[in-house]
Amino acid sequence: MTETETININKQKLFNLAANLLVAFLNQPAENAKKIFKELKQGTVVKSGELTSEKTGTKIAVKLELDRKEFQGPFNFPSFEHSIKALVQKFQTEARKDSELKEVQTLTNEGTGGLLFNLPVGIQIDDQMNVLMAAVEPMVDAVVVKLIYVDPAQFEIPE
Repeated sequence: MTETETININKQKLFNLAANLLVAFLNQPAENAKKIFKELKQGTVVKSGELTSEKTGTKIAVKLELDRKEFQGPFNFPSFEHSIKALVQKFQTEARKDSELKEVQTLTNEGTGGLLFNLPVGIQIDDQMNVLMAAVEPMVDAVVVKLIYVDPAQFEIPE
């Protein structure tokens, strides 16, 4: 039997975790990024590092996951990379506006304890609009940063 330890991470640290993971994705060699993209596209949850508890030294894996069910149009590396760059810009803008990240808007999944950052980013490729958001989901053995393409129709403003 293994002992379970609860690790509490505030939303500001989760915001930084997600942002840093996305920046690291963009800053790695293109060959590595394309390999990770291929795995994500196939539905694989990709191990991307680990966190260490400041209090106990306990380590927990950090993973990256992609939900592209709502993505519209051809899904390829350039469109994914463009989406990630736009999301990183949105995170950077949020951090500049509120350096302590006290006002970061989040939605909580009461069932899982996951946190969705209410920072949607719209990406238009040709005539197709897609919206990407980021969430952080706690799992038993990991913290998963989820990139989620959501239905862009929910963001349309009626005329």
